[in-house]
Amino acid sequence: MKIVGVRAYPVGLPLTEELRWGSMAVSVKGGIIVEVSTSDGLVGIGEAGFSAEYFPTVGPLINGQLGPMIIGRDPRDIGALWHDMLRATHMWGRRGIETYALSGIDIALWDLLGKTTGQPVHRLLGTAKHSVRAYFAPSLKSAEKAVAEAREAVAAGYTAIKLRVDGDLSGAVHLVQSVRSAVGAGVDLMVDANMAYDRRGALTLAKELHDLQVAWLEEPISSCSLSQYVSGHSWLADRVDIPLAGGESLLTRFEYIDLMEKLPFDIVQPDAASVGGISELKRIADMASAWNLRCVPHIGCSSGTGIGIRAGLQVILSCDNAPLIEFDAYGGLGWEGFLTDPPVVREGRVWGNEQPGIGVSVADGAEERFRVRIGE
Repeated sequence: MKIVGVRAYPVGLPLTEELRWGSMAVSVKGGIIVEVSTSDGLVGIGEAGFSAEYFPTVGPLINGQLGPMIIGRDPRDIGALWHDMLRATHMWGRRGIETYALSGIDIALWDLLGKTTGQPVHRLLGTAKHSVRAYFAPSLKSAEKAVAEAREAVAAGYTAIKLRVDGDLSGAVHLVQSVRSAVGAGVDLMVDANMAYDRRGALTLAKELHDLQVAWLEEPISSCSLSQYVSGHSWLADRVDIPLAGGESLLTRFEYIDLMEKLPFDIVQPDAASVGGISELKRIADMASAWNLRCVPHIGCSSGTGIGIRAGLQVILSCDNAPLIEFDAYGGLGWEGFLTDPPVVREGRVWGNEQPGIGVSVADGAEERFRVRIGE
């Protein structure tokens, strides 16, 4: 079996309402789809990054450099291919768009391996469980709208919700207070501050949220370097009792070395579509286990393809330290016809299946229906 083709293309679905996640806002949900085809006629599916907007930079890397360099190779040699692609960008990459491109190809290779062996990827990684509790992940909204969405989520069976807040401290506390009053103490609430605060502001926010029984506070401190990110959140961790979460912007296991050693976070959040694929997500999850940390992978809610969720789920089901999965509150093209079998939440949980690979099938004609022209 040989790789005969690698290609990436952007897909998207326009939104009727702009969605905000911290400083990021999107009016189109979409992603970069990666397909790796073999001489046996199999096609592996992956996703690179978590926005179609990255295509002008990530797409050429996949279609023009990393893809061509693995043509003719055995797709089952995932470890060798991963390290060869990483080394190919070593002098000018090692993170950012290069790792996004590598991630998409790696996910597609694991999907292929599952299809080749007739096994779901979580079986190949070593299944630890068959389902995982989901948390509802809405965008940044007013307190009134956040309460309405939280009530709908609880009615739908969710037992955990992650709220987004911005740099308005009093507004953030009011939002969380409002949702806590609406859903009661039986629902876990997490808060993502998306690096909106300095150290002192983050300290004040964390103390306020502790009294509201928040399960974790996600990367509240503004940081422009890895050392600043680690040292700032380590400083905060030494001063508060509320668990801290972070790591979604870190790429490859090498950037997690200081994060593990300094222990600023109780929960780490690598994303399969950006950190280096399923291969690297599994390595980082196992590193976290060695440090007695929980791993709750980030899922790009700006995407909406459903592929990133399926990829992350495979690793989560293979880990005993991964108790939750992030689930997009608003769906997207994956649930509007791009996938034939998008992931769903049942009774507050997402279940694995025995479908070979990562468990996704692109519908006939979906590429043409959802393809967007970005940088082409």
